[in-house]
Amino acid sequence: MRKVLSSICVIAFLVSGAHAGELPAIPASAKKATMEEFKALADGKPVKVEIFDFDKPVSADLVWNWKKASITGKANVDGKTVDVKTKLTFRGDKACSTPKGEKPSCHTIYIDGNKFYEVRDDMKVHAISTVG
Repeated sequence: MRKVLSSICVIAFLVSGAHAGELPAIPASAKKATMEEFKALADGKPVKVEIFDFDKPVSADLVWNWKKASITGKANVDGKTVDVKTKLTFRGDKACSTPKGEKPSCHTIYIDGNKFYEVRDDMKVHAISTVG
């Protein structure tokens, strides 16, 4: 369960619950974001997140808060609701989620309108988030 929560970082999306193996592509219209651009889009706003690279469907309603350096909200993990409270940090041009006692999970952020894409180092989409 901790690994699931650690990956619910800067994250996240729609609310359908896709499975690993069905990873979406980054749209051609999405642009790599600076952390200032990401902050302007998401800071303090409700975000619907869908995570794609877990064995179980994961969706969440989260809020990224730069001032409190936190990501909070509720996640639906394979039909079970869990509370999310994790530390928000940054590593260069990546946003990171760091649950207590765990290593950071970091992703590059791409923005397309009111959506942001959390992208792994292998350029696969970890999560898609819709702001608002």
